[in-house]
Amino acid sequence: MAERSPTQWWPLVLLGALVVTGLAVPAFDLDWRAALELVRSHAGQWWVAPALVLLQVLLFAFGLPGSAVLWLVAPLYAPAVATVILTTGGCAGALAAYGFARRLSGASLVRLQASRGYRMLQREGDLLLLCALRLAPGVPHSVLNYAAGVLRLPLAPFLVAAAVGFAVKAYLYSRVIHRALAAGRPADLLAWDAVWPLLAVALVVVAARAALRRR
Repeated sequence: MAERSPTQWWPLVLLGALVVTGLAVPAFDLDWRAALELVRSHAGQWWVAPALVLLQVLLFAFGLPGSAVLWLVAPLYAPAVATVILTTGGCAGALAAYGFARRLSGASLVRLQASRGYRMLQREGDLLLLCALRLAPGVPHSVLNYAAGVLRLPLAPFLVAAAVGFAVKAYLYSRVIHRALAAGRPADLLAWDAVWPLLAVALVVVAARAALRRR
């Protein structure tokens, strides 16, 4: 059997490089104030919300931290409206990243798909695990999006988990940010009140998954 050319692995290398780049972006401590002021100056325009959704889609599609758009949306909109915007953009971006990773990695997976490790990861990627990972604070959505595309996970549970994770996180974080800014307490932006419910729900989902698998 002919050896596989190293150039045939470039799609997986590219996806890995995009993920690493996306994970490294927060380390640069980007200042969102200028972007926030720009968005605030056009807040009354009908196209601002669709533009923020599109921004999330583009960021997630290329492995970048689309969740950072939270800092543009939450200060300007009520939590319910912010949740709709962030969930719409997050789910559309997740779908775009899934499709991008799936299409790009197709020719590179012929040998990997027959491996035990690949099949095991596919089996483990069920709805409850995806929900738990989406809900857990600190788990990069871009990693989940690309991994699901590469593993060819079923699209329906992938999108359901994305919708659940984005909606719950968006509401909790938007509410904390909105209240903190309204009260003039920016130090409370990363309050523990927004983190512990996510941890609790993620742990409950993991426990439920383990219990169901024992039956």
